[in-house]
Parts: sequence; structure tokens; C-alpha cells
Amino acid sequence: MKPRILLVDDDPLLLAGLKRKLRRQFHIETAAGGAEALQMVADREAYAVVVADYRMPGMNGSDLLARIKAIRPDTVRMMLTGSTDLGTAIQAVNEGHIFQFHLKPCPADVLARAIDQGVAQYRQVAARNAQVKAMEKSMALASEVQRNLMPKEHRLAEGLEIAGQSRWCDETGGDYYDFFSRTVEGQSRTGIVIGDVTGHGIPSALLMTTARAFLRERITAPGSTAAIMSDVNRHLARDVDGTHRFMSMFYAEIDANRRGICWTRAGHDPALVHTPGSDAVDELAGPGFPLPLGVMDAAVYEESRRALHPGQVIVIGTDGIWEARNPRGEYFGKNRLMSLVRQSAERPAPEMARTILDALDAFREPNPPEDDATLVVIKITD
Repeated sequence: MKPRILLVDDDPLLLAGLKRKLRRQFHIETAAGGAEALQMVADREAYAVVVADYRMPGMNGSDLLARIKAIRPDTVRMMLTGSTDLGTAIQAVNEGHIFQFHLKPCPADVLARAIDQGVAQYRQVAARNAQVKAMEKSMALASEVQRNLMPKEHRLAEGLEIAGQSRWCDETGGDYYDFFSRTVEGQSRTGIVIGDVTGHGIPSALLMTTARAFLRERITAPGSTAAIMSDVNRHLARDVDGTHRFMSMFYAEIDANRRGICWTRAGHDPALVHTPGSDAVDELAGPGFPLPLGVMDAAVYEESRRALHPGQVIVIGTDGIWEARNPRGEYFGKNRLMSLVRQSAERPAPEMARTILDALDAFREPNPPEDDATLVVIKITD
């Protein structure tokens, strides 16, 4: 198929002559002025190249090409004019962003070569933009798939209400949370996990998905939270060897009947515990400084335990929350986080999570997020 070319000039004889000489190489259409050309550009299939005269009644060529750029940014724009004024050329280049500038009279073979170059430029830009659109479509699909891996609803279990939210700074993220049921020694437990992969975007999303698969498979077998963490780390370390990537994780299991929680950390910040009537903040930390997942396949992890009481609220987050900064460079911080927890402690868990992350967005604005932010809220009910 011949490339579509639009010639714009108020001289009908010139248009007829150019069309006759160029029609063997190109599909030529003509317009007698700026208004007609704009309508054709807007209503018809995209032109590869538009060649416009400068001096035309109603709208000069520079203004026309600038407007065409707004409507069809991929179309290559060229100027053909009898004006030799330097200011005309400067205006055409700066405002119309033209590809080439030719003076009348321009031999047909010279104009044909120029249009050929314009067509090549158009095809190159169109191919690149098609690749970008395909990538955007793939990213949107990847984002949808990854979000479907997260819990779709908050969880209600005997004595527990759990909710989580994750807000990524890219289409995909390296933050991860999940909750599920697990039977240990004949007792039903609720498992909660939150993780944070170094960096963000596609590479982090792939590592997050891998870790999720390892964990989901491992929890079907017996073992403590520490044993589970050790096995996940061993598998992950083999996959990330040499990539300098790793993942922090906090994994906990709650036995609501016995009012107890056991947990293991792998380089992740401790969970924070709010007890009604107390301004103190308790941490679910544990011994030592456990390594993140993927750093060393022989890393040792330990399980910690403590009792729980009705009314307590446990929040587990990623550092994208407390390390977020406002325009003045101030950090959101854990004190601000716990203040919001105390203020919203009577609300349902999903509302608490949403309120806290909305407050984070308001604190940071107008700065864009620099890291993913994920929060899990666990309420111990009566």
C-alpha cells in the first residue's frame, strides 16, 4: 500500500501539478487551506507525511503543523514555502516541529526524496510507539495478574479480623502480603505473611511471585514458622544467586482459640502491637538480626511466641510507609503510623488499612511514591 501523503497549499495549480508528479510513489491527497487540512487529519486514516505551504489565508503553515502535531503526533510534518524570511523558518521549526523545510520552487524529484525520508521517519516512530503500546498492555496484564495473587477480601476468622492493602509505585510491585488457614497439631491457625523485595517493578514482581509460590507450597507440610522460613530461603537463595536481590519477610501464625501468636522474621521490621488503653508500642521482634531471604542459603531463623488479648491491634508494614517523605523532607515515621492506629482502632480492619494508607498519600503529596507501601492490620476480637 502506498504511503498516505497530504499536500496543503492555497494554489490549486501547484497542488494539481505535485499530485500528478508524485502519485506513482505515494497516495496523494490535497487540501486548499489549514481548516480543510485539519478536518482531514482529524477524520481520516493517519497520514505518514503532511507537506504545507507557509503563507495561506486564515491559518499559516506553522500554526497548521503545530495543530497537526497535537492531533497526530506520529505524522511527519514538512514545510514548502516561497518565503525566504529566516524568522519564518525559525517559527516553523519551533512551533510546527517540522521534519524538513523546503523553498519553492522545489523540483518534484527533490520533494519526492524528502517525502520518502519523511515516510521512513514515520514508520520508525510508528513502530516504536507500537512497541510502547504493546509493552504498556503487557504491563497492565502483569499488574492484573499480580494483584489477583493478593487476597481479594479481608479475612474473618474466629477471634480475628484481618485486612491488607498494597499500593505500588509502578504498575507491578515487589511488596507482597497474604493470609490463609493452616492446621498444626490438630489446631487451626491463621497464617499471615508480608514481604518486601529489593527495588520495585518487573524484576521485583517476578521475585515476589516466586517467593509466594515457594511459601504456598511449603505451608502444606508440617513445621514451625522458622522451619518454613528456612525452607523458603533455601529455595529462593538458589534462584537469586548472583543477582544481588533479596526479600525481607515477616511470617506469623495465630491460634485464636489459645490466644497466641508465633512468628519468624527474615530481615523484616517487627510488627507493631497496640493495646487499648495504653500509649506504649510493643514490637513483635524476636532474637538477633535475621537475614533477609535469598542472602545465604544456610541462614538460621528462630520462632518467637507471645500471648494475645482481645482488643489488641497488630500492624505489619513495609518500609515504603515509614520511610516515605513529604516535600519538606520529613519522614512519615512509625510514631505517626501508630498514632493513626490508635485513632482508628475502633474501626473495622479494612477501613483502618485504607485510612492509614490514605493518610500516607496525603502526607507525601505532591511527591510521587518512591517505594511500594503495604500494610496488614490484624484485630484480636472478643
